[in-house]
Formats: sequence, C-alpha cells, structure tokens
Amino acid sequence: MQKTALTVTVTTLVLGIFGAFLHWLQLMNAFDKETGFIIPGAGTTVVFLIYCVLAAAAICALTALWLGRYGAAADAETALNGKNIVPFLIGWALCAVFAAASFSLLFSAGRSGQPMLQRIFGAFGIVAALSIPFLFGKREGRNAGPMGRSAALVITLFFCFWLVYDYKCISRDPIMWNYAVEILAIAASTVALYLVTQFFYGLGKSRPALILLQLGVFLNMTALFEERETALNLMHGGAAALQLLLEYLLISNLWEKRDEE
Repeated sequence: MQKTALTVTVTTLVLGIFGAFLHWLQLMNAFDKETGFIIPGAGTTVVFLIYCVLAAAAICALTALWLGRYGAAADAETALNGKNIVPFLIGWALCAVFAAASFSLLFSAGRSGQPMLQRIFGAFGIVAALSIPFLFGKREGRNAGPMGRSAALVITLFFCFWLVYDYKCISRDPIMWNYAVEILAIAASTVALYLVTQFFYGLGKSRPALILLQLGVFLNMTALFEERETALNLMHGGAAALQLLLEYLLISNLWEKRDEE
C-alpha cells in the first residue's frame, strides 16, 4: 500500500499547490486597490471558488469510493505504524517548525491587538510542538500508550485554541476574504486531528479521518499566501505537512479486504 499512499498524498499536495496559486491570483487581482474590498464577480474569484468546490468534492467522493475496497485498523499501533524511524524524524522536524513559530509569536505579542491571548497561544504552541514527535514514536500497546494519547489530545486542543485565537484576531475585519480560507483550514485541521486522536484510543475510523486530513492539507496550503505574520504562515505550512504525514501513514497501513478471506 505504500505506492498507493504516495500517490494519494502527492495528489493532495498538488491540489493544495494549485489552490495556493489560484488564491494568490485572486488576492492580486480581485481586490479594489483603493478600498481594499473585493470586486464583485471578479473572474479570479469565480475560478478559485469553482476549483475549491471541485477539489473538495473530488477528495470526498474518491476517498469514500476507493476506500471501500480496503480494511483498516481502529488503533494507532496498527493504523499509524511508521515501519521505520523516518516518520519520527519528520515529527521532530515539524516540532522545530512549530516551536520556532510559537516562540516568535510569544515574543512579538506586545505588538499585536490581542497581546495576552497571543502569549497564551504561543506558549500553548510550544507545548503542542513538543508533543508532535510522540505521535510517531514507539508504540506501547494497542492504543499507543499514555504518551501517544496525551500528545494527540494536546495537539487537538491546540488546534481548537488556534481557531478561537484566529477568530478573536480577525473578527472585526469587514472583508470576509481576508480570513475565510484560513478559518476553514484551521477548522478542518481541528476535526481531522480529533479523528486521528480516536485511533490512539482504539476508536479510529479511517474514511472520515482521511477525508478531513486531505481537506486540512488542501486548505492550509491554499491559505499560505494570505497576508499575516510569517510565524503563522509557518504554522499553516507545518499543519499541512503534519496532516500529509498522517494521511500517508493511514493509507500505507490499509489492506485489501480480499486479503482477509
């Protein structure tokens, strides 16, 4: 299944790259230079919206269809088995990215409109960053052990808090396009990671988890060219990479149902 896993994750990545490109074109051409408001009926906006709807529909429909041929485990020990040390090393790399971004937000909080909230967000981000490698570490039984369960829970709660933080920071912005994609990206990632957390408690379901992971990757990549702090862009990129890795592991550990016969 590793070849299939690579094909699907690369496809998700390509969808995200095209989404980011079209969103960048929209940001460059669909806004009035004087007022900053979006131009009604702008061609780039229409194309971008159509692409996003088609990409999301393709992810949902194709995943639901082809996954019916495969069986999947409900526990992290089997469903997220990395088979070697590479996922663990990537986990530490993602830990470094999230920690660096969180430190940056923590120490630049004085310049933000929500200094206390940003300090809490930065500190929480550091804790979540240190939890990431434990998603891919040595398994300690059917439900991946207390460290894996705690790490998955902390990361999911961090994304929940990120959604609150993001809403608080942009709630007064009258231009919906300035935050719509990133809000959807964080929301999809939060649900995706919640579904992944279920595997650490032996309750995982591969189909909804894979659909939401792919949507999370797609939306986080699409949101990368929006104007925001570099640290937050790093977090969106890191979130996409984390979900790509989880997606790859879940698919690579599926098996064809005829193998059970």
